[in-house]
Amino acid sequence: MDNFGRRRGDAYLESMVQTASPARLRLMVIERAVEVSRHLAHHWNSQPGKRGTNEYSLKLLELLSELLSGVTDNSVEVCRTVADLYVFLCQHLIAAEQNGDASMIDEIRLVLETEAETWRMVCAQEGTDKSPSNKRIAEVLSGSGGLNLQG
Repeated sequence: MDNFGRRRGDAYLESMVQTASPARLRLMVIERAVEVSRHLAHHWNSQPGKRGTNEYSLKLLELLSELLSGVTDNSVEVCRTVADLYVFLCQHLIAAEQNGDASMIDEIRLVLETEAETWRMVCAQEGTDKSPSNKRIAEVLSGSGGLNLQG
């Protein structure tokens, strides 16, 4: 801890967030959702009597909602598909809470891991592919064409 009561890693994370591209920010949220879903499934598996809504499930719902709120242009097919995916994941989480089913949380995590891998590829390609055929896709994925990646 420093003099301001913050952990040393907080300043590093804050710097990363402030300097990250919109695609990288989205990836960071997805990776956090993967981590939270892993903790939630573990919590439910290790404490079967404490299944249902808890701090992990609420945080996961918050992260999924944040990812959904970043999809803003329903006129773009990929945006509708991504929005539908996150609506489904939110509904799946709610059903998992009602059933106390950790395997449903694992399903959410697997989808998020796939989504994270896709965004890792987007981040790796940022700035390297300037071809006109990919311009519209890059605009959509960077937030200027329907996915609001900056919140």
